[in-house]
Amino acid sequence: MSYLDGGRKLPKDTRSCVGGFRYEGHKKQLRPRYAQSEIGEPFIPKFSAIASEGQKIAPPNEDWADNTTVLTGMTTDSYTMEEKVLYAPPMSRVVGRKCSRFVWLLASTLLCIISVVSAPIMSALPIIAPQFGFSMPVIQCDVDCEGLLFLMAIKTIFLVIAIGVLYWRKAMADMPRLYFVRAALTFLVMFILFAFWLFYIVRIMFERYDNYKYIVSYSTSLLDALLWTHYLSVVLLELRRLRSQFIVTIVRDPDGEMHTLNIGAGSIQEAATEILRFYTTRFSSFNIHLDNARQTAVAKQSGMQGGTAGFKMYNIEQFGGQETVSEVNTRALMEAAARRRIGGYNEVMQEELDFEKRVKKRKYRLMAATEDAFAHVQNSADGNGQKTGMNNQMDSLTAAQNVFTWIVRPLTKYLKTTRLQSRHPSAEVTRHIERCLTLKLSHRTFLQRFFSDRIPHRENITESKWSVICDESVSSGVQHGTYLVLKSHNSDVDYGVQLVCTISSIPFFNLTEQAKSGSEKFSLKISNESAV
Repeated sequence: MSYLDGGRKLPKDTRSCVGGFRYEGHKKQLRPRYAQSEIGEPFIPKFSAIASEGQKIAPPNEDWADNTTVLTGMTTDSYTMEEKVLYAPPMSRVVGRKCSRFVWLLASTLLCIISVVSAPIMSALPIIAPQFGFSMPVIQCDVDCEGLLFLMAIKTIFLVIAIGVLYWRKAMADMPRLYFVRAALTFLVMFILFAFWLFYIVRIMFERYDNYKYIVSYSTSLLDALLWTHYLSVVLLELRRLRSQFIVTIVRDPDGEMHTLNIGAGSIQEAATEILRFYTTRFSSFNIHLDNARQTAVAKQSGMQGGTAGFKMYNIEQFGGQETVSEVNTRALMEAAARRRIGGYNEVMQEELDFEKRVKKRKYRLMAATEDAFAHVQNSADGNGQKTGMNNQMDSLTAAQNVFTWIVRPLTKYLKTTRLQSRHPSAEVTRHIERCLTLKLSHRTFLQRFFSDRIPHRENITESKWSVICDESVSSGVQHGTYLVLKSHNSDVDYGVQLVCTISSIPFFNLTEQAKSGSEKFSLKISNESAV
């Protein structure tokens, strides 16, 4: 730090600030300019130019304020409440994952086909094998054998229907980890088929067993085993989840809407799938544009664009270098920012009330204009059919366009206030009006699309991208206290949404019976102060 001075003395009434201290010429002593913080450390570190190594300071002169230049590093440390990126966003579906899913579908389809045709092939091989040069004894099938063949055909049809109902359907979700229960059932079916075919080839084909009734009975036993395996899969995949064992508290970030859901036993990824299905059907639509607009308006109204806006740290000891401010000073800044934010609740409340007032005013204006337009169109249609000629009649599209022209101004103002103009294009609104007029629906039914919490989607959403964040592996079972976060990675619908889920178990209810009190007689107590 250097000073440009002329060596003159400082007058008694002249005071100047150097290095965080205030010089007083008439007392010749240094007094700290900045007080200690409540935590115990000053916001600016103590600095003494005289005690610095290699620094000599001359007495300040009378024109110090005009001719003196202070050379400092002027390092500014500012603090903001920016969001820390704790988890990197997942990559989009890569080719390897598509191939693995295709291979899994192909393998499961092939396994189902083999399970269905194995029993009929076992029964038909003793008859077909001699035609290919494989010697087999003569086949004799009596009445009991024909009854077993008929029973095998019925069980095969039942197995085809059962597989089609349970497995031949579109999957609801693509899970990040291995679905352990489904994989275990798949390996069980493979083991059953391998064991039955191995026994059939070794003991029947190679030994040329001649009892065809036993061969048909053996094939029917394979169908019985597959049907019981299918029943086991119904219990593990479907019925196990129907018995409620856990309560999931779902809170949507950033608007804080909360709902609860009852789920059964299963893995974390299964629970995440059920939570997403519940969120899609039960939660209101999230409007990111309205949320951002309201936050911006509240921040401007209360002057709180940042958590610590207006607080800066100046380091005048360093010459162009960077010095990290201590944690104590950082905590003091955060406490000051919190006190200032708490003091601005009045502005936030006023902004919320003003917004609700604007929405209600424009909503009722839209209702009045729509009711008037629908009444005019319906009355003119009735009058045209009775009194006037055919030249004044309108088709449904023309009538819808006239109604839209009547209500376009209040509708536009309402949609701009609620930030929904991008979700309701004019062509869709006209088509909706035409449908309501054709079916003779009321104006309240027409307006329900704009007043509802559920925003209609113009396009068919084939895939919704989410990621699950949990401390445990998502293939592990759900337990009490499990905490997971579901992050949305959609571009338009549910943009920026996070579902914070807390899982708690339903307690065991110890219910006992208590006998009713035997005394059923009552007495009336009247005192002198009682009002009769």
